[in-house]
Amino acid sequence: MKPIKGEVARWVNEVGSVADEVRDVLDYDREAKKTCFYGWLPNPKARYHLGKKASRKVKDIRELIARGQFKEVYSENPPPGLVGGALYVNSLAGDEGDFITDSRASIFQGIMKALNDEKVKVVGVYGPGGVGKTTLLEIVENKLRQERGPFRMIVKAEVSRTPDLNNIQGQIANALSLNLKDKESQQGRRDLLFQRLQRYPNEKVLIILDDLWGALDLKAVGIPLGDESRNCKLLLTSRDKSVLEQKLHAEQTFHLTSLEEDEAFKLFEKIVGDKLRDDEELKVKAVQVATKLAGLPLLINSVASTLKCSDVSTWEDMLIKIEYPHNERIVKWSYDHLESEEAKCLFLLCGLIGGTIEVELLLGLGMGLGLFGGFDNKMQSSRNRLNTMLNSLHSFCLLQDGGDGKENVTIHDLYSEVVVSNVFSGRNSLMINNNYGSWPKEKREKCWACLVNVGSGRLAELMLRRFPHVKILMLSEQYDRGDCSKIDFTYMEELRALYLCSMRITSLPSSMEILGNLQSLSINCYVGDVANIGKLKALRILSFAKSRISRLPKEIGELTNLRSLNLNHCYLLKIIEPGALKGLINLEELHMRRSFDRWMGKHEMTSKSCGVGLAKLKSLTKLASLEILIRQPIILLEDGDLPFGNLVRFWINIGNLEGWGYECLAVMKLNLEGCNSILSRN
Repeated sequence: MKPIKGEVARWVNEVGSVADEVRDVLDYDREAKKTCFYGWLPNPKARYHLGKKASRKVKDIRELIARGQFKEVYSENPPPGLVGGALYVNSLAGDEGDFITDSRASIFQGIMKALNDEKVKVVGVYGPGGVGKTTLLEIVENKLRQERGPFRMIVKAEVSRTPDLNNIQGQIANALSLNLKDKESQQGRRDLLFQRLQRYPNEKVLIILDDLWGALDLKAVGIPLGDESRNCKLLLTSRDKSVLEQKLHAEQTFHLTSLEEDEAFKLFEKIVGDKLRDDEELKVKAVQVATKLAGLPLLINSVASTLKCSDVSTWEDMLIKIEYPHNERIVKWSYDHLESEEAKCLFLLCGLIGGTIEVELLLGLGMGLGLFGGFDNKMQSSRNRLNTMLNSLHSFCLLQDGGDGKENVTIHDLYSEVVVSNVFSGRNSLMINNNYGSWPKEKREKCWACLVNVGSGRLAELMLRRFPHVKILMLSEQYDRGDCSKIDFTYMEELRALYLCSMRITSLPSSMEILGNLQSLSINCYVGDVANIGKLKALRILSFAKSRISRLPKEIGELTNLRSLNLNHCYLLKIIEPGALKGLINLEELHMRRSFDRWMGKHEMTSKSCGVGLAKLKSLTKLASLEILIRQPIILLEDGDLPFGNLVRFWINIGNLEGWGYECLAVMKLNLEGCNSILSRN
């Protein structure tokens, strides 16, 4: 039997997936026919959502029809060793070369067999960084989802070198659509996750834990073990086989090695494309280049993506600079070919942070450094510039998608290791991540960006040392226990961006008042008194997102240069002091999704009110993006229109209506239950 060509098999696969999605859209039509507003109207949310979905599916179908005109459907002369099973695996390939070669087909099939084996509870994949472990698991996950079995649910979490239990629990909870907001302690979140995973003993769950570096207390996370795990199966990755077998008790492991030379070249050739087909001289150079990339798909993708649009001189430069396989030199070479210094700096920031990174965090750090143009740029212009730079890093395969639309990006840990190594020292000075190496004095004095994640005692000790040239500082307290109010910022006058996470801060350190150049401040903590923030006059971005803060002080109103204020998911925020919003004359973004909701009408405002009048928003004349919850619809009639004049984006929930989760530029949720007084008025 002649094997079907990979591109044809992939097309057939896509057709099947789109057909399933179309069936889902047709099933959803029943929801769209339901009425709302007491039977007056068809459900606008359902119809809008259905229309958007249907439009996208029509476009997908047309594209598939256009691409389905194949001159050849099967291979006349298949490569030796290619069997039907392996070819079908290859049909899962993506367009960017993330495919399973013949040598890896047996590993893929072995993993699938182990996952279907009732006796095997823990399966592991190990191999060096950049070899393709995460990509292989993504293909396994996609295959399982396409087959819709044997697992009812598949959840995934990235662990990383320093496991953050809160973060891991959050990733699993999101995949399970489980709300952890009312569970402040790790133990509370653990119990909730455990109960959810055990709720349906007959429904199998696959839990994928990627990038393990050492032992992980699965019980502390909330993952059932032993006899309690009868419906759960684990799929793990690590660089170290002993981590899987000895510390996490994997019953079956698979070793993923570097690609063979011929496979590495085929992957390289696939990415570069037609450029090699008619140029024998360049093809010879391509073989030489591919040989130097150590058979690591991550590096092959990055270098090939850089070279596919480059002239011969760039190819020759690569061969000269990379005399022998060396990860640091290869990554540095790709970095050197980025078009702008700003994109290079953004890549370094991603490498410093590591793992999956929120785009909003990169926006704050980048604006603090002035990466997106002049300091007078509007927020949307800065976002556009950031997206352009991220696209550039994606095109060089230095970043991957974060799996959550455009909200996150991911950088491979191999790149993070290289970024914080000495290979990037020199003109831009040093970056320090406490996960990688020590803190000698010469490093601290040259450091321009620093990430610290340690216990509160160690954190206070580190902050007593001098970092005279640091511009970006990211601090997190490992165990969320000690009070970090006495952190000393005295010798950090050049600081431009500060990020504080997972700390307990009864009051912001008084030494923060010296940070006169601070442009961006993000606080995600248990925080009390923040009044001295009003002294940070240069501040342009302020975020308390996900913080445990109960009061927004009037001193916030002194930040006349502030462009963005993020109070999303501040569930405990009950008081906005008079004057806190009045002075924000340059504010462009006010985000309070699932946060403060005690907006008041004129008749409710008194000198002792703990709320704030909705009319105060009208004074924010430059506001372009607004996200708020208005619990009492009646105040809209009393205070007139919301400040829609300059709004480009808004998310407004009137009446605390839950359950509308889709995103678009402008959304207003309206709950009319109990609002007969509004419906009866002219």
